[in-house]
Amino acid sequence: MNEGRNQTSRLERASYSAYFFGQNIFYVMIATYVSTFLLNMGMAEALAAVVCIAPQVWDIINDIIFGIIVDKAKLRGGKFLPWLKISWIFIPATTLLIFFMPEGLTQGQMAAWIIVAYSLWSVAYTMCDTPIFALSTAMSEYVAERTSILSVGRVFATVGAIVGTLGIEALYGNVGWRMTALIASAVSMLCMFPILLLGKERTKVDRGPAIHFRDLAGALVKNRYLLIFYLSFLFVSVANSVQIVVPIFAEYVLGDTDKGTMLLAMSLIPAVVLSFFIPGLCRKVDKFYVYLATIIIFIAASILQFFTGYGNDLVLNIGMALRGVGLIGVGVIAYLFTPDCVEYGQYKNGVRQEGISFAIQTFVTKLSGSINNSMCMAVLAVMGFVAKNATDVVNAQGVVTGHVVDAVGRSACWFVFTILSAIGPIIALPMLIFGYKLRDRDVELMTRCNNREITRQECEAGLSGKY
Repeated sequence: MNEGRNQTSRLERASYSAYFFGQNIFYVMIATYVSTFLLNMGMAEALAAVVCIAPQVWDIINDIIFGIIVDKAKLRGGKFLPWLKISWIFIPATTLLIFFMPEGLTQGQMAAWIIVAYSLWSVAYTMCDTPIFALSTAMSEYVAERTSILSVGRVFATVGAIVGTLGIEALYGNVGWRMTALIASAVSMLCMFPILLLGKERTKVDRGPAIHFRDLAGALVKNRYLLIFYLSFLFVSVANSVQIVVPIFAEYVLGDTDKGTMLLAMSLIPAVVLSFFIPGLCRKVDKFYVYLATIIIFIAASILQFFTGYGNDLVLNIGMALRGVGLIGVGVIAYLFTPDCVEYGQYKNGVRQEGISFAIQTFVTKLSGSINNSMCMAVLAVMGFVAKNATDVVNAQGVVTGHVVDAVGRSACWFVFTILSAIGPIIALPMLIFGYKLRDRDVELMTRCNNREITRQECEAGLSGKY
């Protein structure tokens, strides 16, 4: 059913966006709250840092292998949709496995449980994340429609992250981690289900002769812009401590878990409101420049917040809102670049690699989240933050609202919360400015060439530079 220059129906596009909404509730459950969960369960900060990074050793192998499998597999029912159907069961199962860790375990037993459960969850997440992004390239052959599908999907992903973050923040202190995980899983599965019925793979790209593993690896190495972009993205997102540290900061520095909900809302709501303008903005301005602007805003706002401190709630919340504007880049715009790299890779090397390209995106996203968790825990521990020594904060009704660590711990948490998050983006900026040269207009020409709508000579004549 075509709607203008669309090959997809409105209902299909809505179901695609709904999938991201549900998927990101699962993601924030792990990426944002596993550290708080481990501290609540009594795990030492240093051990939590190791536990969060250990599964990524397996992920290095798992994500790349799965991307190659997706590129080579010929499954019944499509190239990407069958994986989404399998992961629809696997993701909630592994999420519950993490948060149903038995109480009373020793430090070593807790570490073993989480490492195994986290590793299984990583496999499940790869099985959904790589195919759902790659599905956008199969739903339509029009670049503008793909960009719109993905950008709106990322808006709903941001909304899902907000709903998940605020919902989990409000739930876990009242109903416990197990019930919170059950509620989050049920909501997520409901949102992710429609695309399994309504999604269609339409494009049939000529992939040439049979591709061997060595050909895929060789073509990947030659896709310089895919590697440059995701190396820079790793630096940007690996230091993004905002969502990781907010629950810890609210509970152990401000002494009130409810303030964590407000802080998260102030950082996420501006991002999601402005995200609705991203598709239209990217049609007028090359998305590369929009992405750069969000990174610069985040750096400036993070440094400014460090110097303004947290003694005044109004100033603190305003600072969080400004940082939230910068978070649009990490949460929405960054994920629009992988399809461009897929088209560039096929144009440059003659090999189309949706699977492995989106697997790298998934791998970097998960790796950065785990390194972020581990790094935050490690830096807090090194700087003297000790959660188990915190003093209870009791309100007028005699209810414990949170805990407060000593002055050293508070300073450590504030540093990680602000300055640490700005370091990665500062490193990434020159990598993007001097290394990433793909622009929207050139990708459009490459795509038309890949689809054999124009000749290679016609494409090269219209490109802004030599690729």
